[in-house]
Amino acid sequence: MLGRIFENRDDGIEFTVYLTPGSSKEEITGIVQGGLKISIHAKPTNNQANKALIEFISSVFKVAKSKIAIKGGQKSRVKKLFIGALSLSDIPSDVSKIIANFQGIQNILLKP
Repeated sequence: MLGRIFENRDDGIEFTVYLTPGSSKEEITGIVQGGLKISIHAKPTNNQANKALIEFISSVFKVAKSKIAIKGGQKSRVKKLFIGALSLSDIPSDVSKIIANFQGIQNILLKP
């Protein structure tokens, strides 16, 4: 399941984020087109949303902010993120459970 969202790289993992800035909650809110949909409080001005996204990812994945980079989509709501020194097997179990729940819901909704 995680392999549908996260791509292993030699030195970390890469994944797509669909960002909703200016939200009342900071949370992973779903899976969209093979990426994580994430809501954060910060507004998309003066790079605030990107900084808040990195802080959120740091706390959720339990990694240092210095290990996280936005590889694409600096000024877009669709971003490509990289977390260095992390592999699929290192993703925290609570993140895996959130993703599994969303994927289960999608499977139910998409059944013919």
